[in-house]
Amino acid sequence: MWKPVWMSFSLLIPAFSASVALAQQITEATDEAPMEELVVTGVRTETALHIITDAKKPRQPLPAQDGADYLKTIPGFSVIRKGGADGDPVFRGMAGSRLSMVADGETILGGCNNRMDPPTAYIFPETFDHIEVIKGPQSVLHGPGSSAGTVLFARDRKRPTESGWKASGSALAGSWGRRDLMLDASVYSPFWQLGLTGTQASQNNYEDGEGNEVHSEHERWSGRLTLAVTPTADTLFEICTTRSDGEAAYADRGVDGSLFDRENLSFRYAHETPLPGVASLDLNYANNSVDHVMDNFTLRTPPMNPVAMNPDRETSNARLTVELLPIGDMTWTLGADYQTDTHRSRMTMNQTLMPYQDKPRIDDAEYTQWGLFAELDWQANPGQRVVAGLRSDDWQVRDLRQVVALNMMMQAANPTSGETRNERLNSGFIRYEQGGFYAGVGRAQRIPDYWEMIARETPDSISAFNIDAETTTQLDVGYLFRTGPFSGSISAWYSDIQDYLLIESGVSKPMMATTRLASVVRNIDARTWGLEADGRYQISSNWRMEMTLASVRGANDTDDATLPQLAPLEARLGLHFDNRQWTASLLWRGIDSQHRIDPGKGNIVGQDFSETSAASVLSVNGGWRISQRATLTAGIDNLLDKQYSEHISRAGAVIPGYDVTGKLAEPGRTLWVKLQFYDL
Repeated sequence: MWKPVWMSFSLLIPAFSASVALAQQITEATDEAPMEELVVTGVRTETALHIITDAKKPRQPLPAQDGADYLKTIPGFSVIRKGGADGDPVFRGMAGSRLSMVADGETILGGCNNRMDPPTAYIFPETFDHIEVIKGPQSVLHGPGSSAGTVLFARDRKRPTESGWKASGSALAGSWGRRDLMLDASVYSPFWQLGLTGTQASQNNYEDGEGNEVHSEHERWSGRLTLAVTPTADTLFEICTTRSDGEAAYADRGVDGSLFDRENLSFRYAHETPLPGVASLDLNYANNSVDHVMDNFTLRTPPMNPVAMNPDRETSNARLTVELLPIGDMTWTLGADYQTDTHRSRMTMNQTLMPYQDKPRIDDAEYTQWGLFAELDWQANPGQRVVAGLRSDDWQVRDLRQVVALNMMMQAANPTSGETRNERLNSGFIRYEQGGFYAGVGRAQRIPDYWEMIARETPDSISAFNIDAETTTQLDVGYLFRTGPFSGSISAWYSDIQDYLLIESGVSKPMMATTRLASVVRNIDARTWGLEADGRYQISSNWRMEMTLASVRGANDTDDATLPQLAPLEARLGLHFDNRQWTASLLWRGIDSQHRIDPGKGNIVGQDFSETSAASVLSVNGGWRISQRATLTAGIDNLLDKQYSEHISRAGAVIPGYDVTGKLAEPGRTLWVKLQFYDL
């Protein structure tokens, strides 16, 4: 392990030398810069039910360069491990379409029937400026069905006041051949901007705490070209195109992801005070095409029967938002949104003789959604605020499958082939804030997504097309405080879910003269509740302590059982030193055991299959503010090389050349170093 790390570090020497030379040219003193943490180890709540974190800062533990792993520093988030990248994020025990992922105003959906490419697999966080998390059903502005929460990956847009150019970037090296590069460059004037952003990230198979190699290598890249025209100080026209691809080995299944091809084209128009009574207008449109290939021969020893599956999805969405000028103490935001997506697939059971590229793509489902929404922000009295919103969504879903696959070899006629499902679903919330206290009630109705309605059966039918929609009603309360050197927040929630869409695997169903095992979806009544807390104590001008705590519980009332796929109690404690030039941190993460499970049941991203032992993990990091425009950070994750697995994880599959495991183990001791430069 050590040799690849030092080879990685050596690649940074030229860039490091250039940064030192740059630092000598900068006249502003470093100690005049505002002090901000260099490495994100935990994210604090600053406003009610909203968390915002800088997407460009290094994080510990070192995340994969995708949207899911970046969320792990936020209390309440877990990530289902499948290999080294492309995990599925889980928040408060909820995943999939219960947790919306919005990238710069766009909705991205993956193609794989078995969630090998969740939306976050196509998100490259460091190319964004900040990540915002909205907890619970407490906003209606960002699309339908966000019962657990909404994650916004956002970019800042500012009109330049002069002409010039700028560039920012980073280079990271770490254990197991980890290499990450990012460059964001632009030329601009007050009337136009041309920007180019590129990323590349790769890593070999990692080793767990006992030295076992895990099938997890991956490589990802992305490129983004943006042209923005700003004819006036309050008008923006922007067109953007993005392309990305990658490959990833998976330790939890019999195939790997050999293609993650995404093509994107988007348009945005924004205008401040375009009409009397209107503060701002924002219109955006985006088209995303995702082409995904999973096979058993590209990233592993090819078997006698090379198999490949090639699903793809095209998603188009549009959104119009109008913010009205304040009327007294009230501000209204009104809008409409639209989304349509079509899913297709093709496959081969013998790539050598019948390549999948020669087979036709077959449509299996089409979703269309129209939505209207309104949100009110009322400053009722000094220190008092009321926020409320309503939205209504019309859905149309078409079942285009002629047959349903019973297994890899057999099919049966689809009983709902050609049917169209029309449904109107409503959502809303209201929240009261006074000082640091807040309380809110939200209700969200969610259409069954593709992985529930199309990719699953029901106990009584081979088609789940008519499964009921899900309704979540949730109470959120909390308090944010600051007393001298101590600040923090505590929040709690209680959620009642009617017609919760429960996935159950290994269900025995008849097939001709025998039986088969199927994965089914059914409606149940469920509840979840829990709490999250974070705190910060400023010991002195250079020293501080930070802590976070997250706990979630749940119940399946229909079956009188625990709700599955819930993370155990987790706590983090950090000790940080920062003298405005040098930083150092020690981070402890404690994970409780989890014995509350319901084997075989879960959601579209995973099901319970075993209990999990407690774990305790230590990590360290340090940083150097070379200048206001350059930083160097380094860290060691899992310092003591502990062997442990997250409870929310997948089971290891039988892969030639690798040991068969239970839950996939987390990486062992991981070293990394990262150089960043800003606005050159």
